[in-house]
Amino acid sequence: MERGKASPLTTKKCFRENPIWLAKEKAREFILLSLLAASSLLLSRTSDALAGDAALESGGRSSSREAYGSVLSASERIAGARSGATGAIAGQNPDRSYTPTAGELISAVVANELTDREQLRKWICMIEKRAGKQTLTQVQVETNDGPLYRLLAIDGTVLDPIQREQDDARIGKLMKDPRPLLKLKQAQYEDEIKLQKLMSLMPQAFVYDYDGVEENLLRIKFRPNPGYSPPTYEARVIHSLAGTILIDSERKRLAKVAGRLMNRVEFGYGLLGRIDSGTLELERVEVGPQLWKTALINIHFSGRVAIFKTINKDQYERRSAFHTVSSDLSLSDAKDLLISRLPPPPQVLSAAE
Repeated sequence: MERGKASPLTTKKCFRENPIWLAKEKAREFILLSLLAASSLLLSRTSDALAGDAALESGGRSSSREAYGSVLSASERIAGARSGATGAIAGQNPDRSYTPTAGELISAVVANELTDREQLRKWICMIEKRAGKQTLTQVQVETNDGPLYRLLAIDGTVLDPIQREQDDARIGKLMKDPRPLLKLKQAQYEDEIKLQKLMSLMPQAFVYDYDGVEENLLRIKFRPNPGYSPPTYEARVIHSLAGTILIDSERKRLAKVAGRLMNRVEFGYGLLGRIDSGTLELERVEVGPQLWKTALINIHFSGRVAIFKTINKDQYERRSAFHTVSSDLSLSDAKDLLISRLPPPPQVLSAAE
């Protein structure tokens, strides 16, 4: 090695021992670290922004299902029925989590209601109904010859001896000539077929949206589907309704329907009939495993047309205390069963109902 020339190692050692050189190195390291941190922060914010844009884009396509998710969360807190509300829909993989739209849920409910109506059972129940300005309390039983009822009270007052004798004479006359019962049974059967057809149209006739929770039940709003063309006069009336439906989301059953006629409905330019306004309220209750019965019929329509044979355009009827009876119950046995039933405590329906 030549004299007067320092080796590279000696030179590097001298630089490292030089305070000025050390300060420059530390400043350089600080700048590099700052640049790396700023780059990482920029990349993180860019990723968040891209994720936010994707969420906004998908949110517009799934607003209805997100609304159902919020409703379902409330339903879980109130009724603890998530598994029922998001149960398998026909055609969906049950192993995958799937949130049905309001329309899909209605389709599942309608399928269950139609299946229930196919189960032919006979029942005995209590009925409170309005007849003119009076409130009648009856016990009614279904037989092979038709429904037979016994009047128990009028306006909450048990029948006096004369009224009791008159009603027993009416029942005795039916025992000898059941043709009026058979006629009523046939009319009820035809109305039931008509109701089934109208119910089967519900998924297509209306537009549905989730609307929250009411009384531990899932609430769904419905309105006429502008793209649907009603095939019958009855369907035109039903299609003109808008309102709410309460669903037992765990069992996928219809608990209540409340609707109001949105506009006047005319048949044959008004020559064949019309309905000017109207409201409809129906309630269903569970009376056994997978068995539901109509507990309330509250209908008020103004106009001059008859939709059903056994349902008036102005009718209020509440039913309770459902029990099954023999499927081959005779009129004589039905009469004895009605007589054995004790009248309930008097109740008078309020004017608000």
